[in-house]
Amino acid sequence: MPSITTPLQLTAAAALLQNQGLEPFPPGLATAIQTFNATTLISNLAAAVSFYKSQTFATATTLNSLLSMGNTVCPTLGNSIPVSPLGTYTYLNTEYLVNYLGTVDGSTLDPSGFSNLIEQTCAAYLGNGDLGRFSQGFMAVQSYIASTNNYINSSVNSNQYLGPTFVNMDDLVTGSITSVSTDLESFGVDLDKQGELWNTAKLDLYGTPAGLLQQISARAGIQRQTVPALQNVMLAMGMTTTDIENLITDNRIGVFNPTGITNNEFDRAQRLAYNAFTMISGDALVQILDILDVTTPNITGLEQLLDPVKTFPLSYPSLRAPGAVGPVPIFDANGSVNSSIAPIVNSYLPAATGCDELSKIIPPADAVANKAIQVALQQINNIPNVSLPDLAQAVLGAVNNPWQVTNAYLPNDLVSTGAPVPVYYRATQEVPAGTDINNTAYWTPTTLGGLSTMSGLPLIQAQTTPVDTSVTDYFANSVATGTGPDGTITTYDVLGLALDADDFAARLTDAADTIDGLGTGLDDLSQIYVDMLSAANNAAMITLIANANAEIASICSVHTAQVATMNTDWVYMANLMNLSSRYTTEASIDYFNLQSGDKNSVYGFVQNLPRYGLLTANGDAAEFLINLADTAILGGQAVVGAMREGRNQARLESNGIYNANQVPSDAEVEPIPVVLPVN
Repeated sequence: MPSITTPLQLTAAAALLQNQGLEPFPPGLATAIQTFNATTLISNLAAAVSFYKSQTFATATTLNSLLSMGNTVCPTLGNSIPVSPLGTYTYLNTEYLVNYLGTVDGSTLDPSGFSNLIEQTCAAYLGNGDLGRFSQGFMAVQSYIASTNNYINSSVNSNQYLGPTFVNMDDLVTGSITSVSTDLESFGVDLDKQGELWNTAKLDLYGTPAGLLQQISARAGIQRQTVPALQNVMLAMGMTTTDIENLITDNRIGVFNPTGITNNEFDRAQRLAYNAFTMISGDALVQILDILDVTTPNITGLEQLLDPVKTFPLSYPSLRAPGAVGPVPIFDANGSVNSSIAPIVNSYLPAATGCDELSKIIPPADAVANKAIQVALQQINNIPNVSLPDLAQAVLGAVNNPWQVTNAYLPNDLVSTGAPVPVYYRATQEVPAGTDINNTAYWTPTTLGGLSTMSGLPLIQAQTTPVDTSVTDYFANSVATGTGPDGTITTYDVLGLALDADDFAARLTDAADTIDGLGTGLDDLSQIYVDMLSAANNAAMITLIANANAEIASICSVHTAQVATMNTDWVYMANLMNLSSRYTTEASIDYFNLQSGDKNSVYGFVQNLPRYGLLTANGDAAEFLINLADTAILGGQAVVGAMREGRNQARLESNGIYNANQVPSDAEVEPIPVVLPVN
């Protein structure tokens, strides 16, 4: 079988497997971190931290205090992560301030200050020089982004997209079938017994003599006429063979049938046909019912198939038609047709006199009820492509297999018994003929998995919008935290540090310059950091930490402008780092514990390059990888080329063009000749 690998993908994979093809640690950021760490104050602090971690008296609590100096007022001076009132950085603190003096956690993270955390995080995002690690993390990030953004976008679109058509949750989850009937079980049984009574692809003829005639002829396999018993009665009632043919072939004048008969001529023929229907009973009726697979009880005349009270004996009280403010009952409580429904139904029909026109052909009450059912059924999604038996199956899960005691049955056979609403049984083993349905050794009552409503879920049923505002508010405020449209999360939101996309280099340089500018104003604090190198025990270190915090507070009161500058830079970086850490945490990615030397992830990453090439929104995967690719070498260019190839492939396929660019992965194959030989 052909592989999914193209020449460009092979080239990209060869480079990535050798840890080539992507840019290294951003040089500007590396320089800025080095410059900040080289200031006298921060280098003394780093030495103190390193000293304390090496002491036998060191504790995790004191180490965390050492790493948190100044965090409430000026964290830059303690190279710490800010906390309230400067901000809340739960994810950074959870990631960084842990017990590194206890059991080794296997990560590459070394707690030596916030600037070092920036450096180590950036390096981890890039795989620490191991592109197998990079591939692991990147693919996991893309999966997280795709899943999260699906929910964000769905939340934004939910009420806007579904809202204009939303009536209630029952209708929404049943394809609008509950808008037709509030009694699904009875409705399903009635539909099941109607068999092939109506053609749902021609609902405009629902409940009409022409629609019924067309179904009889179609099911009987007869063209241009109907079954003999009915044909003879219709001719005897004054119809011509042409009249009958016009009804059966639906020969109405229209855009696609300019030579057809007028609507008045068509309706005249329908009226005569209805009169003929009233004459069909007995064996002739049984024959037609068999042809249509109609098993509805108590049908004694063919015209009764146009009477919804007869064809929906169980569910007609529950039938509803659409209305401007919600479904409207078709029948009153006493079983008569709703006297106010005709104008409502007419508003949904192509002609505003639809009910009136059908009332000239069949009894007025039946005409209004049938037109109401027509517009109700038209609300069901994809109804023209769903037969009545399929609709019955969807509603009820019904099978038209009445149990016969004289029959033998195989295991798992389904049968029904009882009337008017059947009870279903499943055979638990092979059933010999003559076995009673109540014999539990062979039969067990079962349900067939019809449609479910939201019954018993009052809060769901009470909703007036598809999604409650508490839900959309949650996604808007708690999940949609990215910089993409509507708060969607971009690749840069998670991994932007790998490219220094948010210019941390400038912030760290600014902080270093501010520290240098304070000059002798930091001498006392710097000396405290030096004194920490002589701490003889944990108590001494705790005292020095307290002294340092007091000195930082004093500096803040004297050098307010410089402290404000440093805090602005530090909070800016902490906000972005914390958000990135939140995303990787929610994605269950521990960037400091990724597996090294993972070639499978490289293969997977390369195979996904065509798909990443399709993610072209601002800040999305394509833009990120284009900027990360080392296009000075062949492998880096192949990374970009494979994404372009993916976009080309999608465009070609959408226009029916096949691109033979995949290299076979079978054993050695013969090359395709440039010129095919002529035999």
